[in-house]
Formats: sequence, structure tokens, C-alpha cells
Amino acid sequence: MYHIEETDVVIVGAGAAGTFAALHAHKADPKLRITVLDKSKMETSGAAGRGMDALNTMALPPYSTPEDVVEMLTKISEGVLDQEVAHAFGERCPDVVRELEKIMNRPKGDLFPVDENGHYRLWYLHPTNKPMLLPMHGEEMKRALAKAVRAAGADVRDRTPAIKLITEGGRVAGVLAFNIRTGDYTYFKTRAVCLTAGCAGRLGLATSGYLSGLYEFPGNSGDGFALAYEAGAELANMEYIQASVKIKDYEGPACSYVAAPRGAYSVDRTGEKIIANGWASGDSRLVMWKTFAEGRGPVYLKINHLSEDMIRIIEKVQFGNERTTRGMFHARRNKSYHDERAVELSMDEPIGSCGGHGLSGILSDKDGATNIPGLYVAGDVDAGLPQSYLGGAFVMGMIIGEKAAEFAANHSQLCMDGLKPWIRRQIEDFEAPLHRAKGLPTSMVEYKARARIQYYIKPPKNPAYLEKAEWWMRRIREEDLPQLKAVDYHDLLKAHEIRSILLVGEMMAKASLFRTESRWGYQHWRLDMPAKDPAWDGQWVIVRKGPDGGMELLRRAVPAPKWKYQDSMDYKYPVLSFDVGEQFRRDPNLKNPPDDPWMKAHLDEEGMGTPRRFMPARED
Repeated sequence: MYHIEETDVVIVGAGAAGTFAALHAHKADPKLRITVLDKSKMETSGAAGRGMDALNTMALPPYSTPEDVVEMLTKISEGVLDQEVAHAFGERCPDVVRELEKIMNRPKGDLFPVDENGHYRLWYLHPTNKPMLLPMHGEEMKRALAKAVRAAGADVRDRTPAIKLITEGGRVAGVLAFNIRTGDYTYFKTRAVCLTAGCAGRLGLATSGYLSGLYEFPGNSGDGFALAYEAGAELANMEYIQASVKIKDYEGPACSYVAAPRGAYSVDRTGEKIIANGWASGDSRLVMWKTFAEGRGPVYLKINHLSEDMIRIIEKVQFGNERTTRGMFHARRNKSYHDERAVELSMDEPIGSCGGHGLSGILSDKDGATNIPGLYVAGDVDAGLPQSYLGGAFVMGMIIGEKAAEFAANHSQLCMDGLKPWIRRQIEDFEAPLHRAKGLPTSMVEYKARARIQYYIKPPKNPAYLEKAEWWMRRIREEDLPQLKAVDYHDLLKAHEIRSILLVGEMMAKASLFRTESRWGYQHWRLDMPAKDPAWDGQWVIVRKGPDGGMELLRRAVPAPKWKYQDSMDYKYPVLSFDVGEQFRRDPNLKNPPDDPWMKAHLDEEGMGTPRRFMPARED
């Protein structure tokens, strides 16, 4: 069953960016009809679904300014940045702090710390000499945001993900959504769309083999990237691989951003400190890789040297704000943060693609606008504002809510010709896995796709592996997807997610081949080209859908920088040399016969003497 409804602004994804977009669209024009779609339930969805312990990047005078944010992000992105977007973010940081205090009904000094002069107190963490991390006591943050959005009168559709973004004449026209509980479809005619669907964080496969125990929100399978690409939006920096440091076996965040500002640090198996700063920049990830490559693992997050009060604070944040199961995980191993090696770390399990925690995603400007009129992006799906974390999601959510409201107020509703037949065709294609009598289970195909992405695209990269990854994405799409069998509506959504995973995996492989250099440390390290190429300075790799329907890649210069700041991190790629000594060499006079008459006789007896054409063996 399907319905057709009219609205003014559709928000796809009800995480931090999406809730702020809804609130600010309503604030900009209370008469607008606002519809919020989410794959999960708004109260607990998104990358900060429980709450948050800090706004990792904030510009708050007198400690830091918008220009400090520009300097830091220019350095972190190594010059691949639109500085105007970074500055727009920095300008609105104080608004976020005040608004969160209001929404959560918390007085100044209660939700965020203040100093003796009443200024918000920022901490040092970033690879810069300005403090920009704002601690936060915000366990109930997401529930408070959801309550505010519902109170504003938004039409919230929980467990109803968008499956198609429609344009008409190159402009946003509608969104097709699917309810995973009822199986009903709704086509929303809309004037503007805020795409805040999160990152492509569920791509590679963890060594545990689990498909959902991840650093990111498990629903973040790259649907936002795929929706935008199919609609004609441009994506950037898809060669930048998000490779986070995790807790070994738990697949949860290492939480160095919680522990490092409070005095914790990473050590190798000898107890030697290995990373100068805890920020996820190219240099720190390269050093982490080097530690494991040199056989100096396991790596641990050293906490037990801290005071009793500091240990209690870290445990409270990580077991409360972050994930309650984390405390259970340590308890079952009879470990506490008083132990020398309570937190073992691992790396890049699994790899992904993210804007808020990296550089990759949908390209946008300082208004969060894409190349499609009426389509705005914010949060982890957004490549326009890299490595801005929760603070960037809030600020850009504010901005795109306001801009989408303005766009909707000044543009008429578009209507596609032949809408009803089109909807029926889309539903028929979408539901094909559900109506097959038999076929491949979604879990098997998802596992296969993610295992190939992890094996062939994981840095350090080489071109043969990247070509192999591209080949696998195409092969799974052509051979396995037509045989996919879904058993219920939730499984039908899994089939949709697999399509997104394959599409984003193809983008990552092709973009990694297209950027003919190494950059951002470990995140785009090509062993065949282990150095930066000045010709690529200040250049985006753009991925978009070509006129023939295929994937098109091109390079484009970022806008000319307004501020002259350091545009590189201080690291260098290692020169790899492995001398394994001499191999065994047989006496050249000792040779096997040039033919095999014994086996040929067996073949002749079995009637197999005549050569036949065989299908090439599958490489499964």
C-alpha cells in the first residue's frame, strides 16, 4: 500500500543534525509543514543516540575563535577544504551551546563547564595550540532533542527510512519512504530536503565477523550517500578512508577523546607512549599502523596511572553516555580501569566513509547546499565541513534548517508526470527480494560485500587491490543481488542497505585509484605512490553520476583560501623494505617430466581426452 502526501521540508535522518534542522526550519517559518524520517526511533537514533560527553570541536571566545577553527581544519584536511564553510561553523558555535542549555533546561555551568570568569572552559585535544574541546554532561541530550522536535509540531515518522530522493528539472521534488514495521510506502511531495542520514560507517567487516556491533550507529550503511548520488548530487573525498581506533573485540570507540584530555594515553606492549596527540589525524593513524606493523602490539589505552576521581569520571562517561554495554564487556573480563591493561585497542575494524569524523561525503557549501537546488546536507553525511563531529552536526543542522525553510517558502511544489505508475514500479523493484520463492539470505550477501571492501580497500592501498574491489562490487551487484531473498520487511531494508554498501564501496575504490598520490597519512596511503603530489594540493576528487548512468570522477580545485594557514600535518610516509634473505633453490638439473602420460591415460579412459571449454572457476 502506498500514500501520497504533501509537505514543505523533509528531513531524512533524525540524529543531531536532523533534529536541529527540524527545530530551525520551524523557527524560521512556523507555518511550514515539516516531516522527519528516521530508520530507527528519534529518541535513540543517530551517532549520538544515547547522549554526549563533549562537543569535540568548538570555537568559544576568549579561548578560541572561528579563525582558529579554520586554521585547525585547514591543517587536518591538508588544504582540501572550503575555508568559508569552516568559518561559518565557527561563527555559530556559541549559538549551539546556548540552544542546548535551553532545550535541556540546564543552567549555565551545569551542562558545560565554565571558568572563574563565567566563560565556557575548553580543553586541549586537537593538533593545534588552541583549546577547542568543550566537555558536556549530557546523557539525556538526544531524548531532549526529540521532545523538542515533537513539541514543535513536526510530523515524525519513526522506523520509516527514505529509499528514493526524486528530482524534477534538476530540483528536489519528493521523497519515497518505507515503513519497516507495516510495509507501507509514502511519497512525500516536498519543496526542500535536509539530508542528515549519517555516514557510511557500516561498510568493512570487523575481524569478529559481527555485522552490527560497530563504532557507528548500526543503521549507517551509506544510504544517504547513495540517495544523493542517485539523485545527481556530487560527492567528494571518497578516497579518504575512515579507520578509527577501537576497543579490541568490543568494536566500540576507544574513547581517547574522553580519556586523553584527562591524562590517558596509548602505549605499546612495552609501556612506551606511542602517539603525541589523541586526535584522529593522518599522523596519529600512521603511527598506530606503524606500531602494529613493527610487532609492538598489543596496544593499550593507559588509564590506571590517573587519580581515583579521574578514573571514576572516565568510567561514568564511557559506561553511561557512550554505551552501557561497555561496562558489561569489561566486567565479564574481570577488568576495571584500575588495571594496567584493561583497554586493549585495535585499528580500522571496520573501515568506512564519513564527513563528520573524516573528510568524505556529499559536497556542500557554507549554507549546506549541494549542487541540487533544494537539497541540503549536514552531519556525518556532509563532506563540506570535515572533522567537525557533533558540534559541526549541530551548527550545520541549524544552517540547513533555516536555508531549507527559506527555499521552501520561495519555491512552488513540483509534481512528477506519471507519479502513480512510477511509485508502483519503484515498489515492485524494491520488493522483488521479498517475493522470491528462494534465494540468497541477506546476511550472506552483506557479509560477502563487506568482507571484500575490508580486504581490498583497507589501507595501505595498491592499485591491483582497488581494481579488484571495484570488480567485486560490480560482480555482487550483477550476480548476487538478483538472487537476494528477504524474509520480512526488516530484511527487505537489509537488501536496500546492501545496495548502498556496494555503491559506496565502488566510490571508495574508484576515488582511491583516481587520486594518484598519498595524502592524509594512513587514510589514503597508496604503496605505489607513497608521497604527496603538489599537483593534487587543494584538489577535491568529485564523484557523481554521469550522463550515461555510470560513475564519473573528476578533479576540482577547492575555493581559493581566504586565510593562509599551515595546510599539512608534520609526518612522512615510511619507506618499506623487507629483506627475508635467500629462498631455497633447487638444483637446475633436477626437473620434472615435460608431460604426464600416466594422467593422460586416465583421462582417455574416462572419455575426457578431448579438450572442452569450462566456465572459469568462481573466485569466492
